[in-house]
Amino acid sequence: MGPQQRAKALRQEADQVMAAIRLREHCAPIGEPVPTGSYRMDLMMHPDIDLYLPETTVEAMLNLATALGKEPRVHKLVFEKGIPDELERGLYLKPVVEYGHWERLWKIDLWALPAEIIEAKQRELQRLKTQMTPDQRQRILEYKYAVLDQTGRTPVFSGLYIYRAVIDEKLTDFDKITAYLKANGIRMP
Repeated sequence: MGPQQRAKALRQEADQVMAAIRLREHCAPIGEPVPTGSYRMDLMMHPDIDLYLPETTVEAMLNLATALGKEPRVHKLVFEKGIPDELERGLYLKPVVEYGHWERLWKIDLWALPAEIIEAKQRELQRLKTQMTPDQRQRILEYKYAVLDQTGRTPVFSGLYIYRAVIDEKLTDFDKITAYLKANGIRMP
């Protein structure tokens, strides 16, 4: 399966995964999940869905964890309180879901964050998505496909930097994109 076919299959299956665990229903007491990352950009290369939720309480997030934990396909749950920097006020929940036949299980990153942080991050993704040409989309998918590791994932936190390298910096050469990622702190194999 090539990069275009893989991205299309993952994007279609992502919606099935969320339906299978009734994610929107379980999130309803907190708010509607907002797509972000490669799921929003339609540039998926591994089974990973990124979503934002409105800022909430620890109790509400743990109630969500309890509800998701009862779903048969949810294999594992990880909960964390924010991380230093702009996500410090955030709450994170990661259900790991058994679905499909990829190199790894599906991972859903749910970040409950203040509205102003979500809005700023979404503005940048919308700008990138609007500016992305079909050739750049193809370049991004090919690059992400080329850097998949043996577990079927791209380097951690690399997505946004790949988009910036190709769309903002107009980089097309594999080595130059890799150098850009490294210069921005992304650990490359």
